[in-house]
Amino acid sequence: MAKRRVLDEVDRVPKVIGRNAVYMGRLESEDGYLVHGEVYGDSDIQGILMLAQDCHWKGTIVADSVIVKGSVEGDITARNKLELRDTAKVVGNLKAPLVAISHEAYLRGEVHEDCLVTHFPERRAH
Repeated sequence: MAKRRVLDEVDRVPKVIGRNAVYMGRLESEDGYLVHGEVYGDSDIQGILMLAQDCHWKGTIVADSVIVKGSVEGDITARNKLELRDTAKVVGNLKAPLVAISHEAYLRGEVHEDCLVTHFPERRAH
């Protein structure tokens, strides 16, 4: 059975960058990440990258799937799916096979022409 939501694909607890943490440098991992703090650098995540509402990321993001609720300054590439939730603020370009953008999300940038884009009203609590 195909899974609709990115969070349905999470099969283990992700690594966490906490609210008051600041990470500087390249972030590479074969595990998923949940980011509440600040990240200054690029990434290549072989899993799901979840950026919480209080997260700020400055740099290029590459991951299997990405959920953005916080702010990003940089381009985002997801190998599978990219979701911009209602509180997302992105200044950068997007690329993924499937891009889902909440009506309330802020995007200043372009979506790659090969992406299938869907817009949705936010109804999710998580």
